[in-house]
Amino acid sequence: MDFNSLGNGAPVYVLKLVDGKPIFSVGALKSKINAKTKYGTPGTPQFFNANNAVQVFDIVVSFSGKGDEVFTDIPIAAVVANTEDRKNFFATSQNAIANVLRDLITTSQKAIEPAEIERHKNMIAEGSKIMENIDTRYAEEKRQARSISELQKNQEAWDKRFAKIESDNAKIMSMLQKLTSEKSAKI
Repeated sequence: MDFNSLGNGAPVYVLKLVDGKPIFSVGALKSKINAKTKYGTPGTPQFFNANNAVQVFDIVVSFSGKGDEVFTDIPIAAVVANTEDRKNFFATSQNAIANVLRDLITTSQKAIEPAEIERHKNMIAEGSKIMENIDTRYAEEKRQARSISELQKNQEAWDKRFAKIESDNAKIMSMLQKLTSEKSAKI
């Protein structure tokens, strides 16, 4: 069943990703408002292409004890919709949300596999080398980042040396004070 077929009071399943953690809730459709045609966003091939126009509306969903929330630009003919940043998903069935969550879990599992991590590290390292050769602004940013990192390392080394000097100085002062006390006691 698509969003257009939902009647008031029908369940709307919501999955939000907050700081990378999924949060699931179910609300009741309160109303559909602001129906319009959406043509995509600038930079996408379908931007202002009438063949790729999508009918959308906003939905007001009521959550028990939490009040109402408005979700915008929900495709009328969709069973699952998501925000452009893919952090909020809306569905007309629990199965649809389960499929979304299954895909998110699979993607996360793949992302933490050692081979995938190594592949991404290699992409960053080798891609950065190429970028430094072909993009002067990127090369300058990297040079500055290395310079800052080196300065931070030097500062940390000096901080350790200074802490050692302060510690040694405190020991010397303690010893001098002890010697002075012993000498005063003898006089």
